[in-house]
Amino acid sequence: MPATTKYSSEMREPAVKKILYWCDNCNVPLIGRTCACGARSREIPLLQPHDVRPALAADMALIRSLLAAQFGDIPLPGVVLLNKTGGTDRADLVIVHGDRFGWLTFDPVTRQFSLDIAPEALPYILPHATRGIVDLEAERAVNAHKGRIGGKRFPLSTPVPDGTVIVSYKNRFGTGVVKDGQVRVKELVPVEPRTRPDPGWDVVIGKNRYHLKNLERNAVRTIRKHMNDRPCVNVSFSGGKDSTAALHLARKAGVEKAFFIDTGIELPETVEFVASQGVEIIRKGGDFFQAVEKAGPPGKDLRWCCKLLKLHPLKIYLSSIGPCVTIQGNRWYESWNRADLDETSQNPANPLQLNVSPIRNWRALEVFLYLWWRKAPINPLYEKGLERIGCYLCPAALESEYEGLRKMHPELTERWDGFLERWAKKTGMPDAYHQWGLWRWRALPPKMRELCRDQGIPLNDDFTLQAAPVKELIEVAEMETARSCEPASPAGKEFSAEEIRRDFPILGDIIYLDNAATSFSPEPVVEALVEFEHRYRANVGRGIHRLTQIATQRYWHAHEKVARFIGGEAGVTIFTKNTTEAINMVAQGLSWKPGDRVVTTVLEHHSNLLPWRALGKQGVSLDVIGIDADYSLDLAALEETLERGGVRLVAVTHASNVLGVTTPVEEIAGMCQKHGALLLVDAAQSLPHMPVDVSRLGCDFLCFSGHKVFGPTGTGVLWMREAILEPSVLGGGMVESVTAEEFVPAEGYQRYEAGTPNVGGGIALGVAVDYLSTIGMERIHQYEERLTARLIEGLSRIEGVRVYASRRAGSRIGVVSFTIDGLHPQEVAHLLDEEADILVRSGHHCCQPLMEHLGLPNGTVRASLAAYTTEQEIDLLLAAVSEISRGR
Repeated sequence: MPATTKYSSEMREPAVKKILYWCDNCNVPLIGRTCACGARSREIPLLQPHDVRPALAADMALIRSLLAAQFGDIPLPGVVLLNKTGGTDRADLVIVHGDRFGWLTFDPVTRQFSLDIAPEALPYILPHATRGIVDLEAERAVNAHKGRIGGKRFPLSTPVPDGTVIVSYKNRFGTGVVKDGQVRVKELVPVEPRTRPDPGWDVVIGKNRYHLKNLERNAVRTIRKHMNDRPCVNVSFSGGKDSTAALHLARKAGVEKAFFIDTGIELPETVEFVASQGVEIIRKGGDFFQAVEKAGPPGKDLRWCCKLLKLHPLKIYLSSIGPCVTIQGNRWYESWNRADLDETSQNPANPLQLNVSPIRNWRALEVFLYLWWRKAPINPLYEKGLERIGCYLCPAALESEYEGLRKMHPELTERWDGFLERWAKKTGMPDAYHQWGLWRWRALPPKMRELCRDQGIPLNDDFTLQAAPVKELIEVAEMETARSCEPASPAGKEFSAEEIRRDFPILGDIIYLDNAATSFSPEPVVEALVEFEHRYRANVGRGIHRLTQIATQRYWHAHEKVARFIGGEAGVTIFTKNTTEAINMVAQGLSWKPGDRVVTTVLEHHSNLLPWRALGKQGVSLDVIGIDADYSLDLAALEETLERGGVRLVAVTHASNVLGVTTPVEEIAGMCQKHGALLLVDAAQSLPHMPVDVSRLGCDFLCFSGHKVFGPTGTGVLWMREAILEPSVLGGGMVESVTAEEFVPAEGYQRYEAGTPNVGGGIALGVAVDYLSTIGMERIHQYEERLTARLIEGLSRIEGVRVYASRRAGSRIGVVSFTIDGLHPQEVAHLLDEEADILVRSGHHCCQPLMEHLGLPNGTVRASLAAYTTEQEIDLLLAAVSEISRGR
């Protein structure tokens, strides 16, 4: 028995109201069994999903226009109801005088509305109809026909437009559908003209006042019952009718605080309405149009946009206020997912939030009547024809609503229409994908499959649309709108990530905070790579034909760009694979002798440690300088080491890839010059975040990676003040001349770039540094410093979190390490990825000696910023870390 009881409970049908009550005496709908007049009510069965709502101004105008086009000027009463039903798009049963009046539908293919009247409508239409009546006797269509007429087809002798008509035959009337010169007749019955009282909605409210008071009393009681279940209480407000009712009820219960999440794709009327209600507006959580370029259109069966635009900013908001009770306007009738919604529910995406649904058993009719009764303001978009208020391009909306928005807000819909058309071409989708609204599903539901079959649109076995062969990349690229190769950066204006986010489509649906490992490339850099491959792919310096001349000139120019970017025009700029190769070139290119000493620091990446350790085989010793309590380099120890003599080279990082702390390179350079030591600077981490000028630093070698400065992977730079290194790789391209006995090396960077280089990558690296120069590295540095301070301060306030970063604003970059007590860093990184779409790095970060020094055998979690990181992303990281820490 217990198992049976459990099964029955789980499979129970939702307690939705399937009946509409109607008082024939007052001619008004009722939300309860009894009318204020005392008359007995009549039951009207409703169609699934059993939601019924008033026909508002735009609905009434639409119904009148369709009636006028079909039958002439047909009067409508003031009270008309719409019962939503299933269909390919909008499909409403129209209820007039408590009777079925007809079916209002929208065809997504023809983009037309139609109204198919029901036989029950004839007593109200016939007395006023001036056209749209087919007299079968006059047509002589049934002379030879015997038996029942209903359900049969008859040819018409006179032209009649396709559509619903009134059919008459021997004083009986019915409805029929005309198509291709024939009329299919439904049932014919005697019809008596009928008139009924015509009350307004004020009368409906009066007759339902008792029921409305009960609804209000029960809803307020529910709110008061739970409003103290958590330390604070608020209302989730969307600007729609349901949340408006919830807001009004909550304020009646004593709840004042309410919030609205602006997704950035809300209709302006909604935002204005929200502001008028004194509701706190939470800024948008992400850039939808950037995300959609990568993820593709969201679907009813794949609502990725909700996490990006709603759940992420909600997580940040809840993190700031702590555990709370949130009153919401969810109703059973909105979707099958909500059809068994309980009075309270824990938000699965945000454990801090307990949701209370006080109107879960209200239909749309109750909601409107309540708001009208209490004279509460309502979003004006309802009167303009929208049934559902939300993001204007939400996949859950109807094509009929979107068609109305095209007229209401063409400046919004044109952008979305343009994207859908481009996406359809890019993915090989048929025109129906964007023209009929098929983009709203990944896997089409049965009704849409039937539509596609009828229209000859092929589907895959999994009910997705069948794609045509994808066009060649170059053809697609030529159809794309040309993009500027430079980001917009108004001179003198503080930098904001919004200036450049559009150039990084990969960021759309993720929060990327692993830039210390590699950054992303903006579109101009990607386009430079593609252009090389498509337009002038050739080797460099080894021919005279046009392609090699173009490639050679641009590759050489890229070296000039990079040299200018670091203030190194006076030295030699060599392209390498990465920082690691650049450091190894120095280690292998200097002439070492036993007794030479190299000095490095405990802050170093393994790439600036292992090459120097390897020199021990040549009798070269290595000294490692430690750090102070605030993670700054122990300059006194460095000075003491230099004074002992014999130091050939000092190799230091400009910025730690673990702690973000910067080293005072200019001061270190002064020490090296004083003691006759060369200075190598690993600028892999500093160069993406701050201005770097080698002429001011005073170093002899500067190394960095292209993939961390928005350039391609497999690119890097070694800059030398003087060409004092011996080439570590010999071969083609690095020589001026070769004889049987000897060779003469080439001058400049060519001496150190033997073999075929990464030509396209080098050219694209030049585009990357131009991109950063256009923004301005000082602007980027100031912007990232603000974000870094926000991150460090936020993490420091979270209980159980230990932060490893410099507290001195002037001596750090946007690299912050932290741990959470009781959790392995890899576990934290996994949770951030899985639960919040935040990508960070965990582990030793190729700095195990530093981790040993800090007593962190498992390493840290590292969040590293870039110019495209937003303040909102920092806040979301803080919220997610706080949530993980609480649950540890």
